[in-house]
Amino acid sequence: VLLITISILFATCNSKEKPGNDLDGLHVPEGFTIERVVDSTLIDYPMFADFDNTGRLFLCESTGETFSTEEHLKRPPYHIRMLQDTNGDGIFDKSTIFADSLTYPKGAVFYQGSLYVASAPDLLKLTDTNGDGVADKREVILTGWVLNHNAATFGGPFMGPDCWLYMVDSRRGFYIMTKEGKELKGKSARIWRCRPDGTGLKSVCGGGYDDAVELTFMPAGETIGTMIYFTDPMNGFRDAIMHWVYGGVYPKPEQVIEDDSLKLTGDLMPVMTKLARVSHAGIMRYEGLAFGAAFKGNLFTAQFNTGRIMRYIVTPVGATFQTKEEPFLTSTNPDTHLTDVVEDADGSLLVVNTGGWFIAGCPLSVVAKKDVKASIYRIRKVGAKEVDDPWGRKLNLAKMSPQD
Repeated sequence: VLLITISILFATCNSKEKPGNDLDGLHVPEGFTIERVVDSTLIDYPMFADFDNTGRLFLCESTGETFSTEEHLKRPPYHIRMLQDTNGDGIFDKSTIFADSLTYPKGAVFYQGSLYVASAPDLLKLTDTNGDGVADKREVILTGWVLNHNAATFGGPFMGPDCWLYMVDSRRGFYIMTKEGKELKGKSARIWRCRPDGTGLKSVCGGGYDDAVELTFMPAGETIGTMIYFTDPMNGFRDAIMHWVYGGVYPKPEQVIEDDSLKLTGDLMPVMTKLARVSHAGIMRYEGLAFGAAFKGNLFTAQFNTGRIMRYIVTPVGATFQTKEEPFLTSTNPDTHLTDVVEDADGSLLVVNTGGWFIAGCPLSVVAKKDVKASIYRIRKVGAKEVDDPWGRKLNLAKMSPQD
């Protein structure tokens, strides 16, 4: 009996070490596995995520409370959390608040020792100068974007292949004084870019759409992104994946296009991929080899409403692209709300489930459910070659050693 009991316990422990393709109502295709990468007690309600160059993961987090726009501006309630995997086992085991007192932090990117964050009305540069895991230096790079608490607001930034910061915006309005002393004022939605020091700010393109959420870039620098409400719900469509072209003017055909004197030389620019009312958020372009050659260059997006991660195979067509889509991660849990997907250095994917808290401007959520906790998952390809020290930490430690 004792031997049988030991065998059963061993088998149970052993099964926990081997993730499958189903977890928490989430399902990934055969040949892939899904596992949790952080204990729920170490996070709040993450929305967007980005790595630094050592593998620390920065999370733009909500407290789980829904505040009005006025409350955000009076006493900014949200924060940036930093997660670390201290022993290299793929699980984040250390959690600290990197920066607090933020309005809605809709995205972040780490560049040359600092974290750049869109926290309307500001584009911020946050720096930890003494290495304690907390940003003790906060700089406003630019300001003047209008905040809205329902997440249809200023977002990003994203590092472009030209080493400029790219930002997204919604149809909320802006009044910005540039570093060069130029006044920029308008009401239309825009895609922006500037240098990391804030100089050279300019509008890349714009239009009457409600909200752009995230951006990624193709190998030749083409800008691709997720967008909500290219049209009022019609014929089964509302949201889109966009190919943003410099100088382009995009739907919806709102009055702000004329009010802001956006230059039209023909019809409004077309949508690259039309979608239903999915409320997608994060987007990324897969650049690794771990998933196999068929996945390299694919786009992945997170859909808030459907609880899915979608895969898009991208093909050039003339001056733009077309996509073939298929679900990559699906959920049977209606309270699954996925907001971001990012690639780790070993080629695995991290998926952010923000939990059930968000309700502002989101009627499909019906009611806020703070008891539905957030999670972060890792998706791996079965049989993928294991990468030793994917973030180069051992090399960095060797460089800092006294024997160097």
